[in-house]
Amino acid sequence: MDTWRLATKLAEKHRTRNPFRIAEDLGIIVIKYPLIGIRGFQQRVKRRKIIYINSDLDDHQQKIVCAHELGHIILHSGMNRIFLNQSTNLVAQKFENEANFFSVDLIFSDDDLIPLLDQSLDVAAAAMGVSTALALHRLRHIDQKGSFDI
Repeated sequence: MDTWRLATKLAEKHRTRNPFRIAEDLGIIVIKYPLIGIRGFQQRVKRRKIIYINSDLDDHQQKIVCAHELGHIILHSGMNRIFLNQSTNLVAQKFENEANFFSVDLIFSDDDLIPLLDQSLDVAAAAMGVSTALALHRLRHIDQKGSFDI
């Protein structure tokens, strides 16, 4: 799945990379609440889509979680992770990875990341506030030299 292309089209359509504004535009309810041991989740109740975000996270992490859950809504509409884990042989981690990739593809524009291309992957990931795997995924879309290959 090309999460970068989907995220880019969504950002262009809504003229923002802010997942909270995009969620609002799409009529998705976002609830911030202290969630113990959970960063966030999404659900559908009576045709309403809701994203829950742990209010104990800092603003940047809340933005990443919102984009991740928005990714699930857009990429995996109608899927139920609990059902997948308990009743199928599908690997739910694949869907989590796609939502993670979607989140960094949505939040970070090429212009935001170009200055990081001269940095090490660890420095770039720290600047982005994400894991090195997610930073590598996103930076590969703008790095023509391949300097971030593992």
